[in-house]
Amino acid sequence: MYLDIIFKVVGGLGIFLYGMDNMSGGMQKLAGKKLKKILAALTTNRFIAIFMGFFVTMLVQSSSVSTVMTIGFVNASLLTLEQGLGVILGANIGTTVTGWLLVLHLGKFGLPIAGIAAIIFVFVKKDRSKTKALTLMGFGLIFLGLELMSTGLEPIRSMPEFLNLFKLFVADSYFGAFKAALVGACITALVQSSSATLGITITLALQGLIDYPTAVALVLGGNVGTTITAFLATLNASTNAKRAAYAHSIINIFGVCWVISIFPYYLKVLNLVVDSKDNITIGIATAHTMFNILNVLFFTPFIGPLSRLLKILVKDNGKMDNKVTKLDALMVATPGVVVGQTKIEILTMGQYIKEMLFTLEEIYAKQKEMSEKKIERLQHVEDSLDLYQKEITDVNFMILNKDLSNNLIEETRKNLEICDEYETISDYCLRIAKALKKIQDNDIELTEVERNILFKLNESTELLFREVNISFEEKDRERFLKAIIKADKITSDFKRARAYHLKNASQAGVPVMLSTGYMDILNYYRRIRDHLFNIIEVFSRLQ
Repeated sequence: MYLDIIFKVVGGLGIFLYGMDNMSGGMQKLAGKKLKKILAALTTNRFIAIFMGFFVTMLVQSSSVSTVMTIGFVNASLLTLEQGLGVILGANIGTTVTGWLLVLHLGKFGLPIAGIAAIIFVFVKKDRSKTKALTLMGFGLIFLGLELMSTGLEPIRSMPEFLNLFKLFVADSYFGAFKAALVGACITALVQSSSATLGITITLALQGLIDYPTAVALVLGGNVGTTITAFLATLNASTNAKRAAYAHSIINIFGVCWVISIFPYYLKVLNLVVDSKDNITIGIATAHTMFNILNVLFFTPFIGPLSRLLKILVKDNGKMDNKVTKLDALMVATPGVVVGQTKIEILTMGQYIKEMLFTLEEIYAKQKEMSEKKIERLQHVEDSLDLYQKEITDVNFMILNKDLSNNLIEETRKNLEICDEYETISDYCLRIAKALKKIQDNDIELTEVERNILFKLNESTELLFREVNISFEEKDRERFLKAIIKADKITSDFKRARAYHLKNASQAGVPVMLSTGYMDILNYYRRIRDHLFNIIEVFSRLQ
């Protein structure tokens, strides 16, 4: 009998957690575009930030996901600390939606819901349809898991030894409420899910193993335990991300402390709102929701002061200051956001490449010298783009290891290939500049014809790059294909320039340094053209 209890409870908990994970993951995929828009919606207005935190958590059904995602945004400087605190407060309210789903009491329908969804998942072909089926299957597994736990715990009601164990954590006093809250915090920290603690609490309450006050105290403790996920995520993060995680813990711990301090009166207020004797599940869900709403109302006016206090208490350690992108490993929980931000970072790389090509254009057009200062600037730009490539590659490879839709996989791979091509193009731009500097340092001057040829070749390359960059930004496949004409023009210009140079170089008196250096520059432009053409092929293949 003991084994039967253990198997059903552990199995039910596992199925519940797996269902929550499936439903949360499916909701994240379905809400991908909405999650990308969160950055545009989040302003310094704390109320908008709170609403967005609530909305996103409600969509993904996981406060841990939305909180860690928010801390990732703070870590990458996409959000200020104040904005992040607003989102975290909103996430605390959003997570209470799970409790209201459990109020539905669909235990006996959990298995058929999961079964039907699994059948749909097997036979449908489209990614979005599979994601919807997976989400529905997760929804069914949540209730199936609760039903198994409830069935498994039922025999305990007739076992005095177990009943005495539960009595050790009865919230019949301030100390009792504190102990029950501590148990709730430990359970949540262990399973890394406040929803699981809520499910376990509701199951115990329905079986009569714990009373309503104890259930409320357990749920309160779950709000503290859930902060461990965000805390662990920031162990190697920036100071600002640590401040956001600490704020999350402070808000929830302080909230639980003040409610425990007035626990009997809090229960009286709850009894005025809902009669827990008629439906204890609704009573528990109400207690969970009311606590978080009251806590948010209490802390909202203090977001600014709390942020300033954290900046004083948590000193800046200077970590992550060398980051060049606004991508962060903590953002991988929301792949859609990573893909959107990656595109922004690649377009920023494009702006740097335009700067490099413009610098070369100035040298040809105005017959300026390639000074050490210009070389240092171009070297700095190229070094920065190396860092861009590394940070983009690191984070995007992390999301490729997650369960992504085919569209997201293709878009991620496309971004990675274009990022690699852009970095290589910047390398060739720097090589051109260094070749010009080498010719200049040897007191060799380009003829007017040679300078004009290079100017036109650089101009054609810049036009092709702009066309490719705009096509990438606008996802314009037709424009990409039209860019092939510009690529072909560069090939023709290169062939003519090479033929002219080889003919001219055969004449006596042409310095070897000029001959080889000039030919190198022509070849570098050809290589830039080839890498831009690779991007055209990538986009054409993946659309």
